[in-house]
Amino acid sequence: MSCLIYHSKNYFAAFLATVLLYSLTYSVVAQDKAKGIDIPTYKVKLALSNLPTDKIKSISTIKYNFSETSLKISPHENHSLFLSYVSNENLPSYAKSTEISDTSGQSLAYISPVTRAPVIDKNAWDEQVRAKYKNGLILTVSPGIKHISIRRYTKAGPMFINVVEVNPALNPNIRIKPALAGATLPHTKRIQNIVMENDAVAGVNASFFKPSSGVPLGTLVINEELITGPIYERVTMGIKDNKFRMARFSLQGKIITAAGEEIKLDNVNQPRMLASYNIIYSDKWGKLAPVTPQYGMQIAVQDGNVVNISKDRLEIPANGYVIVGPEKELGKLKINDPVKITFSSDPDWSNIDHAISGGPYLVKDGQVYVDTKEQKFGSITGRNPRTAVGYTQDNKLIMVTVDGRQKGSVGATLYELARIMREFGCYNAMNLDGGSSTQMVVKGKIVNRPLSTGGNYVSNGLIVKLEN
Repeated sequence: MSCLIYHSKNYFAAFLATVLLYSLTYSVVAQDKAKGIDIPTYKVKLALSNLPTDKIKSISTIKYNFSETSLKISPHENHSLFLSYVSNENLPSYAKSTEISDTSGQSLAYISPVTRAPVIDKNAWDEQVRAKYKNGLILTVSPGIKHISIRRYTKAGPMFINVVEVNPALNPNIRIKPALAGATLPHTKRIQNIVMENDAVAGVNASFFKPSSGVPLGTLVINEELITGPIYERVTMGIKDNKFRMARFSLQGKIITAAGEEIKLDNVNQPRMLASYNIIYSDKWGKLAPVTPQYGMQIAVQDGNVVNISKDRLEIPANGYVIVGPEKELGKLKINDPVKITFSSDPDWSNIDHAISGGPYLVKDGQVYVDTKEQKFGSITGRNPRTAVGYTQDNKLIMVTVDGRQKGSVGATLYELARIMREFGCYNAMNLDGGSSTQMVVKGKIVNRPLSTGGNYVSNGLIVKLEN
């Protein structure tokens, strides 16, 4: 059985031809390279000389009328393409770049992997959840979202655990993302308010934050916008199209002057850790940039040009930012100078939708892994209320709270929390802010027992929404 899919956008026409024999096949994608120039009918040939012949399932000629696309060609003119059905079984990596050319040698197409959507069995997930949380009370919040409450007894005492497990594959309307307490960073709220104000169905408190300012202490990306930069390269969970990844995360920035000179940029919207740091503050920080360090200065940039220079606190301009750092470096910038900011990261998450930082790791590549020293965490290893997040190898999100410091629940150490996350199927997991911050909300209600009534005020949360 085969299928043919057509798509056009901005001088782009694509043919996908796949044989649905495997969950992953390779398809031929044809792309116009003429950019609006009148195109004659191409006689296209396959450049498959380096592809093993036993991997070519069939070759056929397909004609398609391009008159409905934006290509400038005769109304009834056809293009002929030879399409090859290629299975992925033992396919060598070099075959992925195999090209299709016209008779003049112009590259028109390439072979790329196409993943067939898996068949989702809702009943199978229900059975997995029941088997995993045998002694838990399981509630279906919405298709693809379950809340589980568990009471267990350990040698140290009772433990009350709450879990939200999310299976995005079962519900295309699920959106998982971080959320701030306010439009700018100097805001804190209870998680219940953050969840309800974002019309979310579930959420937990998330990253550590500076109580005096509400600034998240670590990487935070929301809707592709970098809100705050990393601290000590702490572990971060990234989200792209509801798929998860986790890694120690670092950011490298550059300020490029009008003369092309590069000045290092150390962070974004974070409290100053060293006087030598150059830090950029956007409107997410608030109205004013923080206090200038000794021997420092501030540079206000709006629409890509320097508009103000001062040793005092500057107002952060609309459509701009303020750079705060040592005068010996920022003194190279002058009024009206054009300024360019560039960033790179390790790993390269330049296309990430959302990211939230925590730490330390709890589970890494399926193994318990608690790296408090490497991530410069202090005394957080005792038995406390805990919040954690992780994901399974098949991309199910696991959010967990463990209550502590109370009669009904003694809390968990980081190693106990790590074993819990691995028990619940996490392939990668990390600790989040805990203690009096630990809160979980499901369908508008606080389901755990925070240390303070209603829960502590926090800077941000990780929420689960339903959007059409």
